[in-house]
Amino acid sequence: MRQIKGIIRRLIKILFGIEGISLFAKKQKKNLQKLVYKKKYSAQDLVRAMRQMGMKNGSVIFLHSSMTQFYNYTGTAIELIESILDVIGEEGTLLMPAYPPRKQLLFKLARETNEIVFDARNTPSGAGYLSEVFRTFPGVKRSINLQHSVCAWGKKADYFVGEHHLSEVAWDSFSPYYKLGHTKGIIFSLGLDAYLRNVTLIHCTEAVFRHKYLYFASFFGKELEYRFLNNNSEVGVHKMILPVKGGVRSSRVIKKFFDKEKFKRKKLSNLDIEMVESTYMFNRCIELTEQGVCIYKRPSVLKYFKEGRFISIDSE
Repeated sequence: MRQIKGIIRRLIKILFGIEGISLFAKKQKKNLQKLVYKKKYSAQDLVRAMRQMGMKNGSVIFLHSSMTQFYNYTGTAIELIESILDVIGEEGTLLMPAYPPRKQLLFKLARETNEIVFDARNTPSGAGYLSEVFRTFPGVKRSINLQHSVCAWGKKADYFVGEHHLSEVAWDSFSPYYKLGHTKGIIFSLGLDAYLRNVTLIHCTEAVFRHKYLYFASFFGKELEYRFLNNNSEVGVHKMILPVKGGVRSSRVIKKFFDKEKFKRKKLSNLDIEMVESTYMFNRCIELTEQGVCIYKRPSVLKYFKEGRFISIDSE
């Protein structure tokens, strides 16, 4: 079976010039959706849907997005950002992921040279077009983290992004993600795979349990030290531990164990919109792990699981 899949992947690459079946399937799905979903929508329509799902004045909003799915959207990235900021106001805070593109090359460069590999003000965001536009917005601040940087605007921007360069792993207690998990906020996913596939806060689970359970300890590898320029163009050094594998969340677990009042889904024309309360998501991931429920479908948990529980590091 693996040989057959390998042959199919190679054929697809030769015929279509794309890497793998999944990219091919996504491209074909998008082409089919364009034939079905033709209703146009504006920034105000999208923001209205987000308000119906809980966004309001003073909200803390973390936004994941893929504007390649915004093909029925009639506005611009700037219009959408401004419309969101108009709703949450000066008491609110808007955050988006802003990890740098081609991270593996930057990791390699950091290991081999003493060059500055991350510039908070000028290194582009690799988290999509909307994130890159937001990064350059007036008043936006960026966290220092080569793996999972975050940009923030608003009342609590400094709180969320100010300590990320102290993180040993990208999602620990100094990170914007962990802090979001302890702040009543709303995480939105616009145009991404269903069931929280790209919601980064879920990886806080790995940071919380990496010293307790062998499964989560196995996610992390060697230390990396790199030089950066902060938001004031001052040079600094950050030491962090990089993951050797990333967890892929299980949609089955989300469907079965998440409260439908805390995790909501809506469709606007072709665009899939998901929301989840940040504190609920963080706490639920922790609770499920302690109950012996693995929130990931990959990597396999089998050799790290015994009698319905994760195997403790102390048992070694």
